[in-house]
Amino acid sequence: MTKVLTVDDLEIEFEKQNTDHACKWCVYIRLRKKDKEQTILMIRTNNKPFTRFTAHLGNIVNQSKETLKDVLANSMTDIEELREIEKNIANDIEEISRIKKDK
Repeated sequence: MTKVLTVDDLEIEFEKQNTDHACKWCVYIRLRKKDKEQTILMIRTNNKPFTRFTAHLGNIVNQSKETLKDVLANSMTDIEELREIEKNIANDIEEISRIKKDK
């Protein structure tokens, strides 16, 4: 069973590790509720993490550029950076589609 938490604020950090570390990536999940802050989970992996930005539309969940913009707006101040990330994600999606078709 998945544990469901209700929090005031949530932070997810993707940290690329130095080459001399035991893993290539660390992902930290931090939360705040009222006056209490806590890192609740640290995940170590050698595989590059991937993210999905989706929107629940009532009867279907779709990928959503609007959700991407909403989430990244909290962490990015430069709109050009955001556009570049959005373009890279679109390119990655196209590349994944091509790879799947080739299989």
